Amino acid sequence: MARLWALLAAGSLALAAGGCSSVGGENDYEGADGAYVLWEDAERSAAIDASGQTYSGETIDLAELRGAPVLINTWYAACPPCRAEAPDLANLAAEHPSVTFLGLNNRDDEAAATAFERSFDIPYPTIADDDGSMLAALAGTVPLKAVPTTLVLDREGRPAARFLGQIDPGVIDGILTDLEAE
Repeated sequence: MARLWALLAAGSLALAAGGCSSVGGENDYEGADGAYVLWEDAERSAAIDASGQTYSGETIDLAELRGAPVLINTWYAACPPCRAEAPDLANLAAEHPSVTFLGLNNRDDEAAATAFERSFDIPYPTIADDDGSMLAALAGTVPLKAVPTTLVLDREGRPAARFLGQIDPGVIDGILTDLEAE
């Protein structure tokens, strides 16, 4: 976490504003404005168990991905912040090959989703969450309507960080580097 705290101290918190949806209510989530939460190891909740199918028909089970950090990004094709952060996420996936990156889309049909992935050269799979079951499994950690939201799981599958709105790639890079070193 040393690298992350150095980034924060250096004032790299120029967080991008503007998620596609706002949230609020009993879970006390921040608005979808680039706000994020980090959970220290002792504060992390239980591992998330969920699975889903990609647009190509591959089944992805989060339990099978344990042993390495996982980044899950919710998005849909017409979402402006999703489009803005897509190149940053693609670059981060290339820079962190030991981290599993996943998209999660419960709004688009296959044609719209795969066109988005081609347009932005997304190198990782997206779960086609047509029935919302994968997103529901993330409830309590990820606001169900705030898109984009990015959730980072540690090696044990426990939530380590959550970003609401468009990501700051420098902050994500620091968190991923620290989780890879854990």
